[in-house]
Amino acid sequence: MENPEWRWVYISLLASGFFLMLTVYANFAMDCLFGGCAVTFVSGYLFICGIATALLFWTRARAMDAILAGEGLLASWTYPEEEMRQSAEREYREYREVNRGLLYVVGGFILIAMVLLILFGGEPGLLTAGMLFVVLVLCGIASVVAPMLEYRRVSGSPGRAVITRQGIVYRGAVYPFRSFLLRMDGVRFLKKSRTHPPLIAFSFLQLVGLYIPRAFEVRVPVPQGEEENAQRIAALLGGSTMEEDEEVP
Repeated sequence: MENPEWRWVYISLLASGFFLMLTVYANFAMDCLFGGCAVTFVSGYLFICGIATALLFWTRARAMDAILAGEGLLASWTYPEEEMRQSAEREYREYREVNRGLLYVVGGFILIAMVLLILFGGEPGLLTAGMLFVVLVLCGIASVVAPMLEYRRVSGSPGRAVITRQGIVYRGAVYPFRSFLLRMDGVRFLKKSRTHPPLIAFSFLQLVGLYIPRAFEVRVPVPQGEEENAQRIAALLGGSTMEEDEEVP
């Protein structure tokens, strides 16, 4: 299995280099009152984000290399193509709805800032409001394109799950149990129900700001005949066994 995380490391570093050059250019070649300060601030912020993203993918890439090498291997499962297709479509719809909600929240704050800048910021405020409008458009495009790209990636990824003591690789994506800005918060084995097959649910916390953790869950289906092994893996990683409708402590 190919490790795609290294590609994102290189892309993040290239983007960081571009925004660094833009920051330097705006600082020395543009008048601060006529958009120079705004460009410097935005490009500098994106430069820092790019470095943080590169570090995140670097730790993920190293973890995926270790997982694919079979270090601490606990399970390696493959799934039928039809099962993966249905799962990809369901997650695409959920991802799209989450992105839409985030866009409404972020877009609302940006629009309020634009109105205040236009009313009270004078000519520099108009320029800054124009830049915020560009950011809003980019956010809107990203909210639509990101789920489509993820669906395309998942649809073309192998239907395979690899679980080790360091993390998991599921459908071509790696989830280290502990890395830069990311850590596993819990694991549980969910018994088969009317709505889903048996699952191992891995809970993660990802830091998206200085003090803002974002919780998400990766649910790995358990193939038929592997239920006892899945319960053993959950217990080994400090998890539990429960029904779907049980409350998580």
